Amino acid sequence: MALTLDPEDTRARIHGLAWCGFHPDGDIGWMITDEYLDPDELTPEDRAWVKAEAARACAAKRAAEASWPAQTEYDRLEAVFAQLRSEKIIALHRAGNSLADGHDDVREQWRAAGRLASGIRGCCFYHAQDLDTAVRTGRLYLAFSGGMIPEIEQREANTIAVGRRIVELLRAAGFGAQWSGNINERIEADLGQWRKRSP
Repeated sequence: MALTLDPEDTRARIHGLAWCGFHPDGDIGWMITDEYLDPDELTPEDRAWVKAEAARACAAKRAAEASWPAQTEYDRLEAVFAQLRSEKIIALHRAGNSLADGHDDVREQWRAAGRLASGIRGCCFYHAQDLDTAVRTGRLYLAFSGGMIPEIEQREANTIAVGRRIVELLRAAGFGAQWSGNINERIEADLGQWRKRSP
């Protein structure tokens, strides 16, 4: 019996989930069959194919990980994010699926930290679609802002300062980083490649 799913598209999605490094190997298959595809439309052959492809992708990634340096591009990126957090800038990996989701996640952390009393002065994040791009191209787009400051001029000035600091830290970590200086445009980080070890 022929597959009802699109092998090329589904294989690309499996590859992205496996190589992004955020998901345990055992979760990749059901994320495809239960979330990415319509489980009610899948045949036993489809499910067997997904299981085999997921196992193949995860095995290939585990084999590649064995030759990776102790500190990967992701580790260096996380070091940048850790420094931002130490400077009262919320820094989130894989924050939702869109810019709106990411800003919602930031607001949630800001509220939990105590709002204005927290001293938080900004944020930096990328979302799941940005992660997909980074896995494919090695380029990561970062969203950022200067915090929840009511005064527009102060907020914009703070956003510029936060953007410059992010670029400075990325470059210090050995990454290419481009930003126009426009607060409505994101920072482009050239990681070279995306390498994050899977859990």
